[in-house]
Amino acid sequence: MKVRLAPWQASSINNPYDHFAFFGGVAAGKSCTGSHFALKMIKTHPEKTGFIGANTYDQLSQATLREFFYWVEFYNLEFVVDKRPPMGWGQTRTLKKYTNTIHVRNPKTGTVTLIFARVLSDENPLRGIEFSWYWLDETRDTPEITHDVIISRMRESDLIKGMITTTTNGEDWTYKRFCQSRSLSYGSIHVPTLKSVEYGIITQKYYETMRQTYSPLMAQQELDAMHVNILGGKAYYAASDENRRFEAPWGDTVPDRDRPLIVGCDFNFNPAPCVWVVGQIGPPPFQDHIHWFSEIAMNEASTIDMTYQLLSRFPNFFYRIFGDVSGGMGTTSNAGVTDYNQISNVLAQAQAAYSIDYFQSDDKSNPKVRSRVENLNSRLKNAVGEIRLTYDPTQCPLLDNDFKMVGWKQTTTTGKGKLDSGGDCNRTHASDAAGYAVWKLFPPFVITELVDSIESPARKESGLMELFQ
Repeated sequence: MKVRLAPWQASSINNPYDHFAFFGGVAAGKSCTGSHFALKMIKTHPEKTGFIGANTYDQLSQATLREFFYWVEFYNLEFVVDKRPPMGWGQTRTLKKYTNTIHVRNPKTGTVTLIFARVLSDENPLRGIEFSWYWLDETRDTPEITHDVIISRMRESDLIKGMITTTTNGEDWTYKRFCQSRSLSYGSIHVPTLKSVEYGIITQKYYETMRQTYSPLMAQQELDAMHVNILGGKAYYAASDENRRFEAPWGDTVPDRDRPLIVGCDFNFNPAPCVWVVGQIGPPPFQDHIHWFSEIAMNEASTIDMTYQLLSRFPNFFYRIFGDVSGGMGTTSNAGVTDYNQISNVLAQAQAAYSIDYFQSDDKSNPKVRSRVENLNSRLKNAVGEIRLTYDPTQCPLLDNDFKMVGWKQTTTTGKGKLDSGGDCNRTHASDAAGYAVWKLFPPFVITELVDSIESPARKESGLMELFQ
């Protein structure tokens, strides 16, 4: 059975290095390439044990292994997961437990390959197994020590062969190990998303939609496969004087009561101020734009105080309240009920129309800080130069200061990120409040429409891959 892969996929699968990294943009075919690398190992070295890992359980179970199983079935191979192979396969019992294992059998030859499958966030569960080859998918949040341990477990045989398929993550350990290393054992390739457009895997329109959604720096990482530092320097790097407007792009200098009032909330009690930002989404054709007209900031104020201040300064609106998970789990003002319950009680007593939307228990937690910040950056200015977030700097001084001053702390190797307030208790709260609202109103782009990698009309003959004929 023949599959026509893109040239960069075929060259990656047939690379001459012991350890190879495929750094790819969105839709560059990373998981497809990794799956075929694993299948090549199964075909050429069926007696050797393999290892497949990914950065999180969801990535491993819902993306990496899903892609791998698709191709295993495509080539009509038999496989079992998390259990001992059938007696008819002729395999003696080799493991006490078969949890987190995959056995793949070639029905034409009868050979069976054992593969261990693990999450890469903790290296300790890897220390008791041995294998000859590995495929690691999306290592952007994987600690370097995990790869060290993986290499140390490649002691089953003389075969040493490994592949990483991942999005770039700044100049992290994968960059230093696979791109800067002078060792002849390490190699890499960088494939931007635009290559998939040229090859017909995704459409030009879909590519342009992604660029409109990403901030400039995020587009360099997610689409151009560049090693840029998302977690370095200024956090809100996309902000400029173009965002500082004393009136909304549609001409309003104050909120219009005919449209809902957007209220982003950050809850603090002491010593930091409680900060809420107040804005509106524009009328057509500005319905993709939000303008922040003002902010409410009070020191040592309760959530009840803040709600009364909202009603006093902006009466007779429909209030759309947004905030983080903490406001629904307890109280920051010692009033005995949650912050959102306090807001609801005051607004209901005032007979105001309102809605409250926040990250609840079903969401498990707030979005990652770096993701929330990049979502704001994408609206401050996206990769094609569009501005979809503005604010009045005279009425939003804390927000203005955040956009100018907030940076990243250089303390993380996990990719989670931590904002640096610079020791100023007034900093980060306004931008957090705006970030919660913008995340709910304009969530990050989600990949949903990829053309099938086999049936794409623009497939070419180059890079022909033949397996299990």
